[in-house]
Amino acid sequence: MMKIYAVIDTNILVSALITRNPDAATRIVISSVNEGRIAPMINPEIIKEYGDVLVRDKFGFSSDDVSDMLELFAVRGKIYIPQQEESDFRDADDYIFYATYGMKEGAYLVTGNLRHFPVEPRIVSPSDMVNILYSCREEGVLLSEPQMEYMSEERLEKLTRAAQAMERMRQAAAANGISDMSMEEIDEEIRRVRKHCI
Repeated sequence: MMKIYAVIDTNILVSALITRNPDAATRIVISSVNEGRIAPMINPEIIKEYGDVLVRDKFGFSSDDVSDMLELFAVRGKIYIPQQEESDFRDADDYIFYATYGMKEGAYLVTGNLRHFPVEPRIVSPSDMVNILYSCREEGVLLSEPQMEYMSEERLEKLTRAAQAMERMRQAAAANGISDMSMEEIDEEIRRVRKHCI
C-alpha cells in the first residue's frame, strides 16, 4: 500500500481551515492527511510557523483549537530535518518547505503559491494534489477507503480532537467573515508573522 508524502505549505492549511466549501481542494488535502492518505513531512520550523500564523487575531481561532489541530501533524506527520543552506528564494522563509520536500524521493510540496518555488513536477497546487490522489485511487495504488492501521486510543483521540477543532475553526472563520480570503491575503498574513509583526 502506497502513502503519499507531502510538505503542506502554510497557505494550504490556513485555506483549508477557513473555507466553508467542503469540496475545496485545500480542504480535501488536509482531510487526506487526517485519513492517512497523505503523510505530512514536518519539522519544528514548519510546525512553529503553522501555529504562529493560526493564532493571529485575524483568524479568531482559540489557542486550544490551534493546539488540538496541530496534533494532526504530530500523529500523522513524519519528521525531516534538512540541512540549512543559503538560497535565492524570493522569500527565504519558503526554503524550509522546499528543503524538507527534497529529503524524500517521490515526495510532493503542495502550495497555493507556485511562483514562490522552482518549477518542478512534484511542486503542485492543491488541485493538482487532489488529482494525484484520485488518479492513484483509480489505478489501485491507493485504497479508496481511509488507510486501516493500528492506532492507540490516545492517537485516535488526538485525531478526533483535531477534526473537531478544525470544524470549530471553520465556524469561527465564517463568524469572523474571513471564509472567502484569497490566497494572496492568506500569504500576506503569513508574511506578517515571518516579519515578527504578530
